[in-house]
Amino acid sequence: NQVTFILGKENRIFYYQKELQDLTIQDYKEISLEGLEVAKIIKNLKAKAPKPNIFTVILKPTDDSNYKNFVDMMDEMAIAKQETYGVTDLKPKEEKLYQQILK
Repeated sequence: NQVTFILGKENRIFYYQKELQDLTIQDYKEISLEGLEVAKIIKNLKAKAPKPNIFTVILKPTDDSNYKNFVDMMDEMAIAKQETYGVTDLKPKEEKLYQQILK
């Protein structure tokens, strides 16, 4: 009932929708902040969620990300009318997979 977005290096944005213990590098999907792609994904996933009224977006900016991408993500959530969200750090497993993608 949630989706996690990782804001990365060089304007790269990834998202996944899986339990952390089952997460693999193949679960990271890269997307663009162009053309309201994020808003469309949020709306789509929320519509398919078991409990759309409590669907949550988790934003996880990395140390490599920039502030503009964070602001753009907040704009995308406003466009998608997504009011329930959280901002937090990457868990060690997420960080490990993220670093593997960058290689």
